[in-house]
Amino acid sequence: MGYLAYFSRPFLLAVTLWPFVSAVLTVPVLALLYHRDNRLRFTQVVVAYGSVLYAIGLMCFTMYPMPDDPVAYCAAHHLHPQLDPLQFVADIRSDGMSAIMQLALNVVFFIPLGFIAGRVFRWRLRAALPFGFAVSLLIETMQLTGMFGLYPCSYRLFDVDDLATNTFGALVGFAVAMLLNRLLPIREADMTTVTSPGFVRRLIAYTLDCAAISLSAGTVTAAATLVYNNLMLPADAPWQPIPAIGRFGFADLMFGAAFVMFEVVVPVMRGGRTLGGSFTHMTCETRPRAGWRRLLFYAVRSAVVFVAVFSGRIPWSGLVMIALAVFYAVRHRMPYDLLPASPAPTSAVPMASSGVPDDAMGTADITTCTGTAPDVSVPEAPIAS
Repeated sequence: MGYLAYFSRPFLLAVTLWPFVSAVLTVPVLALLYHRDNRLRFTQVVVAYGSVLYAIGLMCFTMYPMPDDPVAYCAAHHLHPQLDPLQFVADIRSDGMSAIMQLALNVVFFIPLGFIAGRVFRWRLRAALPFGFAVSLLIETMQLTGMFGLYPCSYRLFDVDDLATNTFGALVGFAVAMLLNRLLPIREADMTTVTSPGFVRRLIAYTLDCAAISLSAGTVTAAATLVYNNLMLPADAPWQPIPAIGRFGFADLMFGAAFVMFEVVVPVMRGGRTLGGSFTHMTCETRPRAGWRRLLFYAVRSAVVFVAVFSGRIPWSGLVMIALAVFYAVRHRMPYDLLPASPAPTSAVPMASSGVPDDAMGTADITTCTGTAPDVSVPEAPIAS
């Protein structure tokens, strides 16, 4: 019962942090699932967020709680690394069951890590084993350095035996994952590009595109501002932004240029694939278009995405977004999806459309698109369990 009481506070902290950390990691988690499996399944989502909870719990169990009075604790305790790999033998002789429980817990805590590496990440042993050791070494180093100086002294012991037992636990978990992979093989994902993506997939792709736009525009703006202040202004001049050009600041122009590059030039040149859509295996060209029809499609789509990206700077953009949301809720498409397609060649042999398994947390998206547009529409299927 003493062990249960000791771990109750870290457990409660982990459960408390879980929703907030999961919310922050939602986009990367779902993006990686789409990239790997080209669909969302309920079990995959549960496993992914369960892995997030495990990671939080592992950090809380190994780093929390901290001593309440740092000054008094650090004055009375001077912990030094334990580097004898056979020290656990002496510990068992002196502490008995308590030492055995400590070793067992070190193994048990890292079994899920090895399982996640083998089953969720699908790594081989040559990657999973160093990963388990590296995570254990990171935790031991954080304990030795007081979470890299966050706490004024080492409040838990750096123990080489912990490295060994943690790594062994990860190895056991990896072995369990390999056994499960044999009993329940992982189904190969169908990587066919989705031409009728669901709401969640498009929203994730749109978020990735916005991140690419912000990162590239912000980097160029920061570099140009640095050059401007160091090379074009007197040495004693205060730091200042690059002068605006008319109504638009330099940062505005860079964001506009990045938008044109990532949301117009890139998909036009890559058959409808933006960076976010390529990562999530989708295309915005939901129907084959050529000539003026394709030009009209990208003109309307660019206007819609522009309103979404720069909604804070465009008058009445809120009403436009509401109207688009209502339109999508009714039609499960955006206006540009309904623009006319190019007529099929009369000699073409009709092709049967094939479904690509995917999530069905929604059916289309509100602002983005991506992926090479084939001649047939590949719809996004409902979420599978």
